[in-house]
Amino acid sequence: MAAADKLPENSAPNAFRSAIIPAGRLLPGILGLRGIAALAVVLFHLVHLASISAPGPFTFIAADFGKGVHLFFVLSAFSLMHSTEHTMSRPRWADEYFVKRFFRIAPLYYCLMAGMILWPAVKSGAWSVDFQALLLNLTFTFGFAPWKGIVWAGWSVGVEMLFYAIFPVLLMTVRTRIGTMVLLAISILVAYAARAALDIHYEHTVSLYRYNWAYFSFAANLCFFAMGMYAFRVAHTIDINSAAIRWYIPAAAVALIAVLLLTDVGRPLKLLWEADRIVWGLAFAALSVWQSTWPSRWSANRVFEYIGERSYSIYLLHPVVIVLLKSPIQSAYAMLTPHLGAYAFFACAGLTLLPLLILSEVTYRLVELPSIRLGQRINAGKRQPMSDVASRATE
Repeated sequence: MAAADKLPENSAPNAFRSAIIPAGRLLPGILGLRGIAALAVVLFHLVHLASISAPGPFTFIAADFGKGVHLFFVLSAFSLMHSTEHTMSRPRWADEYFVKRFFRIAPLYYCLMAGMILWPAVKSGAWSVDFQALLLNLTFTFGFAPWKGIVWAGWSVGVEMLFYAIFPVLLMTVRTRIGTMVLLAISILVAYAARAALDIHYEHTVSLYRYNWAYFSFAANLCFFAMGMYAFRVAHTIDINSAAIRWYIPAAAVALIAVLLLTDVGRPLKLLWEADRIVWGLAFAALSVWQSTWPSRWSANRVFEYIGERSYSIYLLHPVVIVLLKSPIQSAYAMLTPHLGAYAFFACAGLTLLPLLILSEVTYRLVELPSIRLGQRINAGKRQPMSDVASRATE
């Protein structure tokens, strides 16, 4: 029996109710992983933006928790396969897909972009707009242009939207597990070549840019989406009760992540144009197969699923919250360090997460949900004329 036949039964270890995902389509393990990825990125940037240190045993937070973005990429492709492939029998499925994606991503991004433009103008009293960057951000094509993103940490949105644009083509042309494996292999080669080429370019332009575009470019990150697509194919073509699904894939995911987090094995690969990210991506793909078929309560629980549903707001808002609270965070860290040592980091993480989660709930309720429902209404309106035509044809 394929995993797809068993997912509805196995995908509800608790009673979490999503406001945007139909109960029959909810994958709690995948949603929980989105929450874990969001928290990882927040902790990563808490170290680097607030300039406070994590305890010695947790140095991997500063080194590796930024990989939560790549986990997002894998989960995004997996979720798109899960939510879109079954709709391909509809006459206008591609139109509906693009409407859904636009209203899921664009409104909140535009709100944050407006804030990023207006905030400096209000502080300085001077109005300055890079119209090239504005056009690229409004059309979500800034993923092609280095350093033209306006929203902090929004580079991943630029990468995601470019993948969204090509996803229907991939869905129509890469229909089998073997075909998806070929796509994955090609995307890994492309990512490796792109990083190598962009790394060399960066060496000649390092005085102009602080960050290496080899890390942020679309070509260098395409492989993570291919990994998510392949993970979906594996989850839906292998017997859900097989040893591979129940034991081998989970063991591989745990072992790879543990080795990468707790040892220096990934360091030689990192020096080779950050090839360690490929290994991370494969671990995330295995994790996705595991948690989509046999979700565990460490991932599929109310806390992580709640955070996962609001992960987009959390991701876009967290750099702003950390920067605005940088001084209080550092003061709290200095005050608590004599009592807690470096573990004061986690107290500061709690102080950061509280306002961040409150603000994320506000933007989720006031921006994300209304936008998603608007997209749903538009798609429902598109389907109605087709239903009327079909009804008249049968009369």
